[in-house]
Amino acid sequence: MLFNRLSQFLLLILFFLLPEGTAPVGNLAGEPGNKTTGAIQAPSPIQPYDENPWYWEYEGEPILLRGGSDDDNLFQWTGDKLTDHLDLLASVGGNYVRNTMSNRDEDNVSAFPRNSDGFYNLDQWNEEYWDRLTFFLNETAKRGIIVQLTLWDVFDLGGPNDPWTGKNNVNYSNEVIGDDDDFHNTVETNNTEVLAYQKKYIDKLLSIALSYDHILYNINNESSEGPIWENYWARYINQAANDMGREAYVTTMQFDPSNSVRAAMTYHDTYSYVEISQNNQDSRGARGQGHWDNIMDWRKKLASDPMPMNNEKVYGGADGVNYSAGTETEAINRFWRNIFAGTASSRFHRPALPRVWGSGLNERVQTNLKALDMLLEEFDIFSASPHNDLLRHRVAAARSAVEAYVTADIGNEYAVYFPRGRFMIDLDPWEYVEQVRVRWLNIEELSWSEPEEVEVKWEGDRSNWGDRGTITLKTPGNEAYVALVEVIK
Repeated sequence: MLFNRLSQFLLLILFFLLPEGTAPVGNLAGEPGNKTTGAIQAPSPIQPYDENPWYWEYEGEPILLRGGSDDDNLFQWTGDKLTDHLDLLASVGGNYVRNTMSNRDEDNVSAFPRNSDGFYNLDQWNEEYWDRLTFFLNETAKRGIIVQLTLWDVFDLGGPNDPWTGKNNVNYSNEVIGDDDDFHNTVETNNTEVLAYQKKYIDKLLSIALSYDHILYNINNESSEGPIWENYWARYINQAANDMGREAYVTTMQFDPSNSVRAAMTYHDTYSYVEISQNNQDSRGARGQGHWDNIMDWRKKLASDPMPMNNEKVYGGADGVNYSAGTETEAINRFWRNIFAGTASSRFHRPALPRVWGSGLNERVQTNLKALDMLLEEFDIFSASPHNDLLRHRVAAARSAVEAYVTADIGNEYAVYFPRGRFMIDLDPWEYVEQVRVRWLNIEELSWSEPEEVEVKWEGDRSNWGDRGTITLKTPGNEAYVALVEVIK
């Protein structure tokens, strides 16, 4: 870590010594005429937080990544459409976006130009594609918005706008690359012809992206391609960063969230964080207590060597018309559970029609982002950890009907999230506490209640059955709430 910080310091010195407009890093693509990025450098890059490696730090301070946006490839947006959306995100407390290097949508541009017959040429660049990426990265850097950048997305392949399929380009036949299996097998089958083009594309991408300090890397979206493909590109990024005296933080998002954890643990020298987004949907993940329990299970497995667990996609939107994704209310519950479960990021997925996979940055999402910001102003989440073991249900038979989720710095402060509904539950402060102050954050109304001082009730006998502390928490209404409990004495 000391070496990493020293290298960043030396890069900053080099940046200020270079002529204005010169990029502070080399051109990996190695092509004449490649534009410099003019990248905006942070005083200290995004990296795992020294004092609590479940989280990230940026510019020397711990950061909880949260957000929502209306597309998954925002770099394809231009001008005010992009900057207005980023301004809105920042204004409601968001600091985190997802960006796939996708060009499958109608108004997107490709990395490669098309000739008059509609065929792509992989031997040439479409500079507008790279200009859009540079503009996007500059604008997010200006606002301190962290970008989780995905290299490959299986859903881009095979369509009419896919330059990699042989039927769509002038460089090789459909027998060379005819489907996504062919594309993802180039490493395993040593398809040097296509692999050379893939490397050229990633080199160009990294020649821009590695100039910035606010990017996290993800190899595949919803991957089931296997370790040969995924590990190859993860190590490729790590080596490219290392060659520049930098450090990249890389993961791969598996189609099964448990496998994301397995991959990061198995290849810990290759992956530096875990991406568990698929836990945030009905079909691959869970809802309610099951959603929380999954995260607790993975935390136990990672406990001996913690690393950030990210959620760049929280599925669910509208009234649940897409059963695989779930409802918008469940998406909001998942967003908060992720935070209270100690994960490093939580972001609402795009609201793509007609199946409504997510909620994007709609008004309800904005409200919840603002509410989280209000909580973080009062509660030090980086000193806390999930502690549902402190809850005691007043009626054992009602355990499944009462939802509450705790993160706590035991002996100092506790926060309890309650979804919509009326709930009552007991909280044991565990340490011997006499008096606490309780405040309620009404998430939907964005308001704090007046503080109430509460005496802790202790039952039992230390020399016999043991003491049990009780703070009874009863939600003030039917809205979603966070109870903030602060120790007075």
